[in-house]
Amino acid sequence: MTDEPGSKAVIRARLRGNRASLDAAARERAGAGLRRTIGAWWQENAGNDGSGTGTVASFQPMPSEPPVDTVNTALHERGATVLLPVCEPDFQLRWAAWTPGTPLVRSGIVPIDHPEGPTVDLADPDGASPSVALMLIPALAVDATGQRLGQGGGYYDRFLARWRSLPTRGLLAAVVYEDEVLPAGSFEVLPHDQPVDLVFTPDGVLDLRP
Repeated sequence: MTDEPGSKAVIRARLRGNRASLDAAARERAGAGLRRTIGAWWQENAGNDGSGTGTVASFQPMPSEPPVDTVNTALHERGATVLLPVCEPDFQLRWAAWTPGTPLVRSGIVPIDHPEGPTVDLADPDGASPSVALMLIPALAVDATGQRLGQGGGYYDRFLARWRSLPTRGLLAAVVYEDEVLPAGSFEVLPHDQPVDLVFTPDGVLDLRP
C-alpha cells in the first residue's frame, strides 16, 4: 500500500528532507530570528509590568528541529522559569525545570535529552502544577487554521487533550521554519489532533486565536 500525495507520511518525509538540507549557517540565522521573535513576544505579553517573568514550557530540540535551545537560554536570561518535557511510559509527558546549567540526560524512550527531574504534571486537574503562560511545542508544519503536523509519536496530542481541559491555561505555540506554515487542508486532520494558538517562525509570530 502506498501513501497518496498529501498524506501525513508523504508530507513528513518531505519536510524532514528539507530540514536535513539546512546547513549550520542557516540554523544559526534561524536561532537568532527565533530569539528575536519569541523574546519580543514574551517581553510584551508576560506579566503586566514588562518584567518578562513567568513560566514557559518549552522543549529541547532534536538536531533537525528549529534551534529552540537558544530561545530557552534567552527566556531564562529575561527572567522566565523554563520547563522541558520528559517522556514517560504509556506516551505520557511530564515536565522538569531547566536552567542553562542543568545537566541533560538521554531519554530511554525517545531520542531526546531532558532534565533528570523532579517532574510535574502540567495537566494536573487539581491545580497542583505550575501555571504556564506559554507552551512552545515542536511541529513539522502548521496549517493556516492552527492544525499541527507532529512527528507522529502521539505524546503531545495525548498531553494537550488533558491540558486543554483545564479551567485556565496559557497559550499554545508551535515553532517552525517559515516554509512550514502551510495552507489550510494541506494534511489530514484527525479528531485527536490539537490546534495551536500561535505559530513562531524566525521571521515573526502568527496569531491564530479567533
